Amino acid sequence: MEAYLIYDADCGVCTFAKCVVAAFDWRRRIEAMALQDPRTEHLLAGMGEDARWATFHVVRDGRTASGGDGLLEVGGLLLNDRVPTLAAEIPILRRASDRLYLFIAGLRGAIQCEV
Repeated sequence: MEAYLIYDADCGVCTFAKCVVAAFDWRRRIEAMALQDPRTEHLLAGMGEDARWATFHVVRDGRTASGGDGLLEVGGLLLNDRVPTLAAEIPILRRASDRLYLFIAGLRGAIQCEV
């Protein structure tokens, strides 16, 4: 395990996304952890409560990536570790990840977030 995917276990969209990531994580590089788990206090130390609940987070090597940056980090873990670096070099990839995250996050309001 190389990273933690921290998500809201009370949100159906978040839980579904976590299941999709787990299905494609055949190398078992990511451990999913609900925001409700007390261990997240340590992993997200220094992050305000509102910021914790605003999005999902990927914690890897002591760094936290959230939202669109978190999607890039997941892409790196699932596909190729160069994905986050390429996004920094190719701005359209970063914008695409931000837009994809905003689309997914928009579903939270459109779908009942209860499992």
